[in-house]
Amino acid sequence: TPPSIHTISAMAAWRPQQGPYAVGPAGAGPGGYGKGGKGKWGKGKTGGNMNAEGPELTVAYLAVGEQVDVFHRYCQDPNGYFMVQNGSSGILHPSVGKTDGWTTARVTDNWDAQHYNPQDYRTWVEIQWTHPTWFNRRGIKLDVKNPAMITQRVMPEQIRQRGASSEAQRPPKLSLVHIRWGGAQLVNPVTEGAGGWGQIGSTPSDNYINGWEDNIWKTLGPNYEIISVFFQSSEELSKLSPSILRLLLRGENVGALYFMWPITFQDGHETPAYVQREKQIELMTLMEAAGIPSRFPHQSHLYKIYASKEWTAQMCLHPLLQVPLTTMVSRQAIATDPGKAAMQAIKALNNLAEARGAWNAELSQPAKARQVVKGVAKLGWSWEAMDVTAWKHKQELEYALVSLGEQPGSLADQVFVQEWVDFDVEMRHFIVEADLSDPESCKPKQIVYTVFKDKQDNAFRNFDRYDRKGCLTKCFQNDDAALADAEQQAQRLIYRWLQWLQAQTHELPPFTRFDIMAKRVGPGRAAIMTGEVTELGGCFLGWPKGPEVVFAAMLRSCFKDRTALATDDSYTDGY
Repeated sequence: TPPSIHTISAMAAWRPQQGPYAVGPAGAGPGGYGKGGKGKWGKGKTGGNMNAEGPELTVAYLAVGEQVDVFHRYCQDPNGYFMVQNGSSGILHPSVGKTDGWTTARVTDNWDAQHYNPQDYRTWVEIQWTHPTWFNRRGIKLDVKNPAMITQRVMPEQIRQRGASSEAQRPPKLSLVHIRWGGAQLVNPVTEGAGGWGQIGSTPSDNYINGWEDNIWKTLGPNYEIISVFFQSSEELSKLSPSILRLLLRGENVGALYFMWPITFQDGHETPAYVQREKQIELMTLMEAAGIPSRFPHQSHLYKIYASKEWTAQMCLHPLLQVPLTTMVSRQAIATDPGKAAMQAIKALNNLAEARGAWNAELSQPAKARQVVKGVAKLGWSWEAMDVTAWKHKQELEYALVSLGEQPGSLADQVFVQEWVDFDVEMRHFIVEADLSDPESCKPKQIVYTVFKDKQDNAFRNFDRYDRKGCLTKCFQNDDAALADAEQQAQRLIYRWLQWLQAQTHELPPFTRFDIMAKRVGPGRAAIMTGEVTELGGCFLGWPKGPEVVFAAMLRSCFKDRTALATDDSYTDGY
């Protein structure tokens, strides 16, 4: 399983070992949900593996009562308090405040660097925060009059003494807006199982955001700031003022990250961090217009292309992109006569099969049209394979159209219907920072091989995951030449998709996962088909280096001059 990225930083060693926001004593709750103070537990030796990355130590001695600058990090606070300038910013939702950045504190115990041991919490610097107003994401105010509530031990690398020039007096290199869930129910990180997200967690979860923020800290040190917006409904996204948010950002480079999942449903589903697609896209567009570029997942127009999945219908006749035949069935057809809609959808797929055969004949490719008798129905703007249903005849397709398109609160305007594709394995290719002028950069940093292992009620839920050796044995009858043929075809196909993506955006995205279905069709031979083109934020599927590699690329994309953060990009574990 992947390493827990949110615990590998030196800053994370004092956190409760059960998780980033485990329940602690004295009324503390998971990050931003309890009523405890700042840094209420964790005293004593830590057993964590300390990571040397991060800023250097600049202080040698600190005296009781000394006023210092301290870099606050939200993921270190077990109760999730953040700084606000006005109480209404914390009481009312969406709440807005600085979660990472410089602030002030007072030293409460003499400290000498000679006795400092990063692995012993008792040797860290004990401080009392002096910023006057703190709230957590549930609108609970920190009692700053109670010394116990504002006392915390922090690592001396986060402290700068007054009177000397330091990062605390300079504008940050990077200012980010993190728009994240602040509702009463925590986002489930879904870390377990073959189909789980691993210890890094699902993209809207605290696990994932903590991992990303640790990467920023290790790369930039205390030279950034994060303004976080905590929302608890889709409607709250419309209450933000992007032009005012822009005024809060002091950095040389700025960006916004949206840790949520847009869907085609009204609120009321009680699933944390799922929002109406129109509300998220509108906010992203207004933020971009205010000069705050979208850095996660993608700029708004490109994100619509990924998330809507409409590319499947638009490109299914293109002979070089190898997309399953796809038609879109309108919501009005499903609502008025789903049986007729199912019959017409099957007819449409067979018309497309004839068209594909005719197009192929003109290109001197195999022209035989195969009759479409089964397939899948699915929704766009859907996540974690939740809205994909297989069908084998008209009646099953009719049921699938109704069950997908007429769900409670559904705002879906159409349902995709695709032909069935037989395949032995799905090869998930992780492409990071591709450059069409550099073919090597277009090769996968990793390939994960997966096979759905069961189909409950015609829905796809669980799958087995293999490395190449396991795939060869379990899926390809130990035919190494056939698997190599599939991989080579996939690489050519991915390069075509990257060329297609260049038409969708003038700057290629820092990450795309291409899921390619492969079937052994004979000794040394394979056939492939495009399964999915997945956006930044797609599951790492057990790739151990995934968070490290992708977060680094994400961070570089936040800078106007990406070479300013140039690192060794040669890591490849795909072959």
